[in-house]
Amino acid sequence: MKTKLDINSMDERIKPFAVRVTARSVRRRNILLKIFIVVLLIVILLLGTLYALSSFVNKAGNFTVWIPDEDVNQIALSDTPDFENSSTMLEADIIDQMDNITKSWMPDNLDEVDGCHNGDEYIAYTFYLKNAGKNEIDYLASIDIHAVTLEADNAVRVMVIKNGEETVYAKAQKGSTEPEPDTIAFLSNTKVLENTTEGFEPGEVDKYTVVIWLEGNDPECVDNIRGGVVKMSMNFKVLEND
Repeated sequence: MKTKLDINSMDERIKPFAVRVTARSVRRRNILLKIFIVVLLIVILLLGTLYALSSFVNKAGNFTVWIPDEDVNQIALSDTPDFENSSTMLEADIIDQMDNITKSWMPDNLDEVDGCHNGDEYIAYTFYLKNAGKNEIDYLASIDIHAVTLEADNAVRVMVIKNGEETVYAKAQKGSTEPEPDTIAFLSNTKVLENTTEGFEPGEVDKYTVVIWLEGNDPECVDNIRGGVVKMSMNFKVLEND
């Protein structure tokens, strides 16, 4: 005797299996969706952080001066000697394109103009650092290199005039540790200088002028660095007394 195929009975047996498969698919889809959302949030966070850092670098321009938050009650910055507008950060105007010059071409009064006084081919900034606290302190001054492209730092000169005393810094001669003529060599590829001032009395003021240019007489001042970028900052930090 032939058995008739009971379609309705088979449908009833298949339905629970179909429901279980569907539920499993939904759970898998929900898990994948949650993973996707987490990954997307991480990517957005990373992009936001990179954008913030990029914006800071672009905003900071070619040269900034700053003091850390923990020292704001002990030292202060100002681009005028009266400190009417003291600050924790000062910023030089940006020069989009800088051609090479030599030191002898620059004005003799670079240390006599307050604030930002760039020339066409150099950055110049004069500012003041004051002991705003009640105790004698020692402080560390450093100039750091934050960004370099096309090895433009090979031909850069950084002149620091502190209280009328002038010092010029440059990257060491290529392939050597010897400094360029009439300069002091950078401490490293990322640091120009690091100097300590001791016995800085309450109310005492140090005057700084920083000048940055591309030295045309440097053998490394070649066409290959054209369009290069060098970004620096100078910072001051109060040292702990033993």
